[in-house]
Amino acid sequence: MASFDDGIEKMLWPEKREGDFTVITRSGKTHPGLIDRTTEPSYLRVDRGYLPDFLQPLVGPLSRLLPWLFGESGVDIGPIPTGTPINLLSNIDMEKRREVLGVLLKAKKDLKSLPRDASDEQARAEFADLVDPLLAVNKCPDFVVNKGHYFGTDYMAEEPGLSDSDKQALIAYLKTL
Repeated sequence: MASFDDGIEKMLWPEKREGDFTVITRSGKTHPGLIDRTTEPSYLRVDRGYLPDFLQPLVGPLSRLLPWLFGESGVDIGPIPTGTPINLLSNIDMEKRREVLGVLLKAKKDLKSLPRDASDEQARAEFADLVDPLLAVNKCPDFVVNKGHYFGTDYMAEEPGLSDSDKQALIAYLKTL
C-alpha cells in the first residue's frame, strides 16, 4: 500500500513528483521532472543473439573485416559519457534498419577515435555529434520518466481538476477495489 499511496499521490498532485528540472505543461503549469541518466562512463553491449535479425548474418564477416565495428560476440558501443539519458539508447526504433545501421556505423567510427583511457569530457565531446542521429531513430524522444498524466489535476486547460477532498475520496475508493 505504501507504493500505491506514493504513486497515486504523485499522479494526482504532480507538484509532489521528484526531479532535477522543471517540466512545463501545455497549460503553462510546472512540476518537477526526472530523466534517468548514466551515472558513470558506460558501454552498450549487445550480444550477437540479441542483435536484430538483419544484423546477425553480418557479425561474423564484419568481425574479421572490420574488427572495430563488430566483435565475434556482438557489438560494443562506447564509451557513453556520464549523464547520457538512458532512453536515448534504449528507445532506438529497430524497424528503421537502414537509419539504425547508419547511426551504429557513425557511433562506432566516432567513438573509436577516442584514446583507450579517454576522459568523460573527451567522450562527451565525441558523443555530442551522435545525439541528433540517435534522436532521429528514437521511438520516444521524451525522456522524462515521471511525467505521467494529468487526470484529476488542473494541469489540463480543457478540464477542471478535482478538489483535494475529491482526490482523497477517489484514493479511498480505489483502495476498496
